[in-house]
Amino acid sequence: MAKTSKTLSAFQMAKRICERSDNIYDKKIFNRQVISNILSMYMDECRKALLDGEKIKLDKVGMIVPEIKVHMRTFNLPMCNKEGGNPPSTKLKINRSISLRDHMNSRLLKNMENGIYGLDKLPFSKQQMKILKDNGYLPENEGMEEEEDEE
Repeated sequence: MAKTSKTLSAFQMAKRICERSDNIYDKKIFNRQVISNILSMYMDECRKALLDGEKIKLDKVGMIVPEIKVHMRTFNLPMCNKEGGNPPSTKLKINRSISLRDHMNSRLLKNMENGIYGLDKLPFSKQQMKILKDNGYLPENEGMEEEEDEE
């Protein structure tokens, strides 16, 4: 299984929005470029909010929370290669909504029942497949054809 790592851009998202069946807007006025510009402005505002330390809530998806990390010099944290040791840094914490988590998990399990190992565009890695086989979630002979094809 080859991993597909295609990132969704604002223009690709705008294309999906234009093609939706529930799109009630006039496609001549609200074309892909206009929607793409609106999405780009939204992403710019999200970026500015994160730079200011604000939380961002994405309806039906979850929340993005900026955090500040200050490292204490302890035995389990090596010194940085930079002069001055471990400077403070920032991090993003992403929380999914409960309904999104449940929908993603149910889709994953349904895919496994149908012989699709992973989400549609995010397959299990070889290591994950081995763990699932060892724990009895997948049959031992599953995926053997693909491994033979690679050789």
